[in-house]
Amino acid sequence: MTRSENIISRWSRMKRKSDNIVEPDGSVSGPKPNEAEAGDFNRATVATPPTDSPTSATFDLASLPPLQSIVAGTDIRSFLGSSVPVELTRAALRRAWVTDPAIRDFIGIAENQWDFNDPTAMPGFGPLKAEDVAGLIGLGEAGQACGASDEDAGAISAAGQVDEMDHARAVEYALLATLLSHSPDANMIEQLACLSGDATQLGAAHAALSSAAASMKPERIEREYFDLFVGLERGELFPYASYYLTGYLYGRPLARLRKTLNQLGLERTERRSEPEDHVAVLFEVMAGLAGGQIIAPGGTDRNIFESHLKPWIGRFFSDLEHAESAIFYSRVGSLGRIFMEIETEAFSL
Repeated sequence: MTRSENIISRWSRMKRKSDNIVEPDGSVSGPKPNEAEAGDFNRATVATPPTDSPTSATFDLASLPPLQSIVAGTDIRSFLGSSVPVELTRAALRRAWVTDPAIRDFIGIAENQWDFNDPTAMPGFGPLKAEDVAGLIGLGEAGQACGASDEDAGAISAAGQVDEMDHARAVEYALLATLLSHSPDANMIEQLACLSGDATQLGAAHAALSSAAASMKPERIEREYFDLFVGLERGELFPYASYYLTGYLYGRPLARLRKTLNQLGLERTERRSEPEDHVAVLFEVMAGLAGGQIIAPGGTDRNIFESHLKPWIGRFFSDLEHAESAIFYSRVGSLGRIFMEIETEAFSL
């Protein structure tokens, strides 16, 4: 580290300390915590993770289990509270990571360690396959979901069909879920290139996506997806409700969503590592509700949209639409933004 870097680093630490100086009246200067989780639907800024806050002097260490008791799969949420000393939180996280072979033994992308010419050489990468999309969530056994009445279940099974508009919505949600869960393979890109548009905003977005698919190679689109959502250290965007609403992953929005999905009899499949508040998983749920694959009381799709999508999804698609590294996925962002605006207006009527 150079002398100038040392000076900048020391200045940064002093600045952070000065932001938390206690004023004479007992108040604390500096930025105040954000009390509202939901942001403006039309704002295109990603939530910034809050900085560490001073720990409580009265914190009782005896309220936590011993660090040595943490093993793979241990619930360490008690160590993540705002009153827990930062050093103890980090020690708990470190213990959880080193005791979990899936994390401890993970080999990331490293030069000369993988065959980058073979898309199947690296676990978790490669082109999207048809069977991957259907497994984003587990629909469980066929039957009536928790909370659905006999009348609700019978209405779908007796009719044997879904309203034309809801079918179109389900197709749109499924398309976006597919594109946001993984990069499309050559076969899907070829199908996207055949999309037709019309004079509507949504039709124009379809035409723009079709044009991008027709003009780009699958390898270029795959690279875009990697840069946006994976990255060598982290992707450019975090497509999670918790991150956009709180600045953290695995936050309270995820806990509330899991409770909602549990009431519908839905849970994440074991082979899926993404939390349920990932945009692709939420869109897969919406596609299932709109298309009738998920049996639920009337208005369930509206409730999930209003509670778990509307507060943040507009900002995410706007960020994707304007991402510097995106060409193909910029069109995906435009399509998603326009579709979400249509859904917002429709649900408000």
